[in-house]
Amino acid sequence: MKVAIDSFGITPSGEVIERYTLNNDRGITVELMTYGATILKIATPDCGGNVGDITIGFDTLEDYLTKNHHFGSIVGRYANRIEGATFRLGGTTYHLDKNNGSHHIHGGSQGFDKYVWNAHMVEHEESASVIMQHISPDGDMGFPGTLSVQIAYTLDKQDTLTIDYSAFTDAPTVLNLTNHTYFNLSGKIGSNISDHILTVHAEDYLPINEECIPTANAPQSVVGTVMDLTIPTVIGDKINKKDPQLVFAGGFDHTYVLSKDHDNIVRLAAMLTHPDSGRSISIATSEPGIQIYTANNLDGTTQYRNDIIVPRHGAITFETQHFPNSPNRPDFPPTVLLPEHTYTQKTKFTFNKVITSCNVK
Repeated sequence: MKVAIDSFGITPSGEVIERYTLNNDRGITVELMTYGATILKIATPDCGGNVGDITIGFDTLEDYLTKNHHFGSIVGRYANRIEGATFRLGGTTYHLDKNNGSHHIHGGSQGFDKYVWNAHMVEHEESASVIMQHISPDGDMGFPGTLSVQIAYTLDKQDTLTIDYSAFTDAPTVLNLTNHTYFNLSGKIGSNISDHILTVHAEDYLPINEECIPTANAPQSVVGTVMDLTIPTVIGDKINKKDPQLVFAGGFDHTYVLSKDHDNIVRLAAMLTHPDSGRSISIATSEPGIQIYTANNLDGTTQYRNDIIVPRHGAITFETQHFPNSPNRPDFPPTVLLPEHTYTQKTKFTFNKVITSCNVK
């Protein structure tokens, strides 16, 4: 398989942003750029063979610089929230960038999504990869240790996009990385996802308070609650219910527990299907949690790709990760990275077509 490369623009400081395009012979296209190690676009065929974009993004680098909501980017050093933007490690209290009220989220106001990553490509007969690399200096957004990060995006002939993460540090730190791609499988960007069917293979979740921080009694069972997604569920049947958990977040913005330990086993986490188009994605990961976020903060006014307005609940993200606020929760799987260890994570997105009524021409 081959990788094409061109320019996606130039930053105000004069850095050229490279765009990489991966294609397989089954109609799957993945576009990436070096700003934020970002997935720009994923296009897949529907059940009628029509190829359409299934992600939310922008047409220009300028839009990513000024209007971005982490669309498609790698977020870190710490994906999700750290309460009070502080944590203790090795007897020292670290104060982080406060960019979510009094809390820290997604690595801060200058997180990994705001940097230009170095990149190179690797081509094989059965797959093609783009390898992104970034060095985060000691003290970056308040985090200790100089951190070296590598992200490998690989598309194969079996319609799977694999994201392999690795990192090492020269001093003890905390680390929690994820990718933040927004999906809408209809191929009609600008529609909402109420007609999508979601399954999450998790019997527990982390309930949150009004500031979307996990409560003291997290995790809890999903059984008998609106948060139960263990069987295929039409998103529109639940997302607007007046349950406090959905009201706090404006929809789903919750971590589902795939493992209560960090055993690094790649397991099936979730599946999303759009019956009319026949498109489906399955998500498998080595991470102990998956954050389901239904684009609750999209304001319904911003123009995205092709000048389309995307409404609130117009997409969904699958943020495979450790649990929010883990540095302050010794009962959660640990996120401490030591110099003698290497951080690794693997997440797989497999694009399928399902046999449905196929309401496309």
